[in-house]
Formats: sequence, structure tokens, C-alpha cells
Amino acid sequence: MEGGNFLMKNFWKIVMLTVLCVSLLCGVTAMAEADRFQFEKTNLTVFEGNTLELSLIRQGNCAADGELTFVSGRENIAAVDENGVVTGLTKGQSTITATLKTEKRTWKASVTVTVARAVTDIAVNETSLTLYDAADPLISHLTGGADGRVLLLRKGKQVSIRATLSPNDANNRRYTVASSDTDVVRVSGSTLTARGAGECIVTVASESNPEVSVDYRAIVITPVTGVTVTADTKTLFIGTTAQLTATVKPADASITGVKWESTNEKVAVVDEYGVVTGVGRGQATIRATAADGSGQRASVNVTVKQQPESITLSGLSGNIRVGGGVTLKATVLPNTTSDKAVVWSTSDASVATVSANGYVKGVRAGSCTITCQNKTFPEIYAQIDVTVYAPVTSITFNEKKPSVAVGRSIALSWTVKPQDATDSSVSFSTNKPDVVSVSDDGIVTGLKRGECYVYATANDGSGKKATIRVTVTQPVTGVTMKYTSQNVGLNKYTTNTAILEPANADNKKMQWTSQDERIATVAGNGLNPKVTGRAWGTTTIIGTTDDGSYVVTYTINVGSRKDALRITNLWAENNAAKIVVYNASNLTITKFYYTIYLYNAFGEPLVCNTDGRSFSFKGTYNFTLAPGEATRHGQFSFGREYIKPYGVGQVVMRINGYDIEGGEHYDIPANDQPEFTWKATIDDGQG
Repeated sequence: MEGGNFLMKNFWKIVMLTVLCVSLLCGVTAMAEADRFQFEKTNLTVFEGNTLELSLIRQGNCAADGELTFVSGRENIAAVDENGVVTGLTKGQSTITATLKTEKRTWKASVTVTVARAVTDIAVNETSLTLYDAADPLISHLTGGADGRVLLLRKGKQVSIRATLSPNDANNRRYTVASSDTDVVRVSGSTLTARGAGECIVTVASESNPEVSVDYRAIVITPVTGVTVTADTKTLFIGTTAQLTATVKPADASITGVKWESTNEKVAVVDEYGVVTGVGRGQATIRATAADGSGQRASVNVTVKQQPESITLSGLSGNIRVGGGVTLKATVLPNTTSDKAVVWSTSDASVATVSANGYVKGVRAGSCTITCQNKTFPEIYAQIDVTVYAPVTSITFNEKKPSVAVGRSIALSWTVKPQDATDSSVSFSTNKPDVVSVSDDGIVTGLKRGECYVYATANDGSGKKATIRVTVTQPVTGVTMKYTSQNVGLNKYTTNTAILEPANADNKKMQWTSQDERIATVAGNGLNPKVTGRAWGTTTIIGTTDDGSYVVTYTINVGSRKDALRITNLWAENNAAKIVVYNASNLTITKFYYTIYLYNAFGEPLVCNTDGRSFSFKGTYNFTLAPGEATRHGQFSFGREYIKPYGVGQVVMRINGYDIEGGEHYDIPANDQPEFTWKATIDDGQG
């Protein structure tokens, strides 16, 4: 009871105490909230190059005026100015610290700023998308021919969108896909579902940078469910065409066009209209795929053959002789053609025949045409003209031992048999082209001295050949004399030497004549003429070569001064000498000198000189002797030393010299002095 009274007595005290405690607690709480200094958010994000204004919570004493500053912990990542505006510099994180200084105390707050790298580009992987240009004839009836690209979606089908965002180190590379009309296209994540016919805009955008986006004009169509292909022909030749036609189901398909392709474009190619062109031998499959992206397709196999285009003939290198033959080779081009069978024919079987394998045989001389046609395509053919000839059976030269001089030419002649040979022409050659040259018409020209063979070969291929031996001689090209002038005594002879040019000339014969045979005669028919003096005087000796008739001359002087005077007679009569001297020269001698030697009948010297011992004396003839004139008796003068002896049996006279008109004197050499001897006989009565 006392406990209860106690409670009742102190109830209001307890209540009042409780109220007071609560009030005190509430006051403390009010004071803490009043001094609040912090950022509104502890983590912020800003893109590179963008700015962000920081927001601070300032309560209580923190709301008072004071010095407020901001500092970035990594200024290379984010910068902050005095107003708390943060600029993102490069990808990374930085702590921004705000400091407030008041009179009572300093407060600080911090926030973490992430500088993010923004998305700058978005690329959609369109590999699995059916996209067309709006103006494409295949869909222009759906688009009205407007510009831009169109994304075709088949009703009831789904398509996944795959995109890549750049740069690769962007902080957020996620993307979103949205539809402008979910009744037409519904989006779930990145999957599109075509719900109903119509069109809308499908947008693919960056999650962090939605301004980076790609828009597609999407049209939901009734898809193709089947394709069939027909062809006007499935076999064609290279360069020819075939028309293919594609039909799609259902009839009300939004896009009825197809895309054509060839599985082997080396064999056949197909254009957008289904026209197939053969380009190479072989087989190819031509496919028609529905253009609406439904994947429906059909195909047809075509075979392309190589049609022969031309034929070339070979194997004929010349004409065919009668009875001979040659096999022609036909090449059907191109090499890839599958039909190479040919048929041979001749325009004149009487001239030449041709077998099934192209062997052409000459029948008679003449010309015809051989034709080779493709068996399947006869309009492809080749022709060759064939000449059949009568071959040469023999060739002979008409000359026996032809000779030609160096630098000169001779014409050979020859006979070809038979006379009616188709080609009787021949070609000439020689085994020594340095000795002779031979022209096409058989003119042989000597090049140097020697012997060689010249050949005449039939041009018709018969192999017939004639041979002749040709001698090349060296002709005389000029002549000179060793001596251009010679002297010869009366009744004496001399020789000279003719020098031929060139020295190895074959014909060394010459003919010699004297211009005046009264003065000198000449003999010989070689290179060494022999000239004999016949009379005093000068004449010209003329030589002519047998080869070429080259002429050379030289001067011959007949007579020697030592022979000008001749003692033609000498005898003794009545102890007196009788003398006859003849002027044999062409000189006018005004005086000559002589010596006389006397001997008795026994040949012993007789003294006849005033010196009492000499058996000789000198004398002169003081009268002029003209050419051809002789001395006269009684005009000889003996020297004063002469004494007349008796018993003269032998007289010897020598002419020692003479004077010539004009005052010239000539002494005859002792060994050449003219001498005459007289010996007495019994009848002379000399005693």
C-alpha cells in the first residue's frame, strides 16, 4: 500500500521528469541538424568534356558565411572551379573536397566523381536483317519510292538486333531497342516481333548516350512461303542465253521479286531478270531466292556446252608432188569444245584426193581446195589450197669447165628435166663463198683465185641437184716495166722485165713489137722481151698483155759511143797503110784519134817511132764524118814521131776517141776501143 501511495504521490513528479528528459533529448537533436555540411550525393558521374555543378547541404552554423573552397583529388581526371563546377577531363575517378571556414570552426565534405567516356557511334550488325533501298523496284510499291533504307519484317517472325558501340572503352556500351508502334513491331530486349501489317520506326540507341542512335523504317509484310523456277531451256552454249522464270506463293505476298545467283559463275552467270548466259563448259545451279528475306528459294540445273568456233589446218608446208601426199591436221577450237569430229572433202578429186583422216594425195598437176567441216556444225569449217606439181627428175649444167676471172662474171646455163616440170626453178649455192658468189639467176662472180663447186638445187622439193667445178683466175689489172729506158749496142741485145699487177695473175703472156724495126727488133711472148739493136737510133718497144690487153712501153737507145766508129778495112800497099773507117753512129764526128801498131811478117814489133823503141804511133783523121759516111784515102795524118819502117807484115789499128760536133770529146775505154788487124800475104809483095 505504501508502495502504491509512493507512486501516487510522486506520479506527477515522474511525469514532469519524463517530459523534461524528452525535451532535453529533442533539443539535442535539433542542435545536430542545424550544423549539417555535406554534398547531396556521395557519387556523381560526368562525361568527358562535360560539366557538373556540385550541390551542398548547409544547415545550422554551416549556413553561415565563411570561406568555401573546392579541391579535386586528381586534377588530371576532373577539374573543379571556385563555384563547385566540375569538368570531366579524362576517363577515371577523382574525389572532390569542399571546405568551409567560419569564425567558429571549419567543415569539410567530399564526393566521388566518376568521369565517364561517352558512346560516339553505334553500328548495327545487318547481316541477318532484310534491308532494301526504298527506291528498289522490288519494294517500291510498298514505299512509294521514297528515299532511305527499309527494314522488312515478315509477319509473325522475330528478328534479333545486334549492335556494337564505340569506342570500345566507353563506360557503358549497352544499347536499347524501341518501336514507335508496338502494334506493328513489339520489342523485347533486343528482339523484334512483327505483329501486324504496317510500318513504324525502330530505333537502336546507346543506353548512356541516347542521342547516339540508328533509326530503321520497318515495314511488316506478308512473307513468301514457296518459290518455283521454270526455264525455256536447260542446255545452252557458251555465249548463248536462256530465260528463267520464278513464281512465288502466296499470290498476295507483299514482295514477289526474287534474287538470282549462280553456284558456278565460271560456267554460267545470271542477271537480275533471270537471264542465264553460258560462259564456260560444265554445269551450274541457278537459284532464285525470295527477295523478302523469307529464305524461300528454288533452283534449276543448267548445262553449258562449248560450241566449236573455228578450225585451223596444219601439216602442209609446201606443194605436193604427183604421187606424193601429206596428212593434214585439223584443230577444232577452242580446245574445250566437246565436238571435235570433222569431215574432209576436195574440190577436184582429179587433182588431189583426201581421206577420212585428212591424208591428201596428189593425182595430177594442178590446184584444188581441201575443206574440213565440223561434223555437228558444218558452218564451222576451214579450207586450204593445194597445188600438185610434177617434180624435177634431173638437173645438168651445160658448161664443161667454166672459168671466170676475179672481179668478172659468167652466166651458167643448165637443163631441167622433164621439160613440163611444174616448178623448174633452181637455187644456186657454192661450197666456197669466199671464192665465188652466185646470184639467183646463175651469174657466177669471181672473188678470189681458186677452185670451187657451184650447185643448182631444184626448188620444188624433189631434192635434185647439179654440180659443176668452177675455176677462178686472177686477171691482169695492169703492167709496168722494170726499166723505162734501156741502151743496147749495135747488133747487141738486152732484156727487160714486165711486172704484172697483181703478181699472182694467171696469164703471164705478152705480145711485143718495135715501133721501128730498122733501129731495134724485139722477140719473146713472155715477161722478158729480148731487144736487138739494128741501127743507131731511138725507138719504142710496145708490150701488150694477152689478158686484158694492157699496154706498156719503154724506150730503147741503139748504139754505144764506143761503137760509133768501125774500121771496115785496113791493108798495106807500097809500105803505106790504107785505112777505111765508117761512122756507124748518128753522131757527126769532126775528128777521131787512133793508134797504129806495126809488126813484121813474123809478128815481131817494128820500131816506127822517133823514140827509137816504140812500135806504134798515133794519128788523126781531121775531116768531118757525117752519120753513115766513110773516110777517104790520103786524108789520114800520122804524128811527127812516125818513121816509116820496112818489112811491114802486120798492121793493127785502134781508134782511141773522137770529137763530136759541138765541141764534145769522147775517149773510148781501152778495153772497148775498135781494133782491126791486117796481115800481109805473099802476093802483097811486102818485104
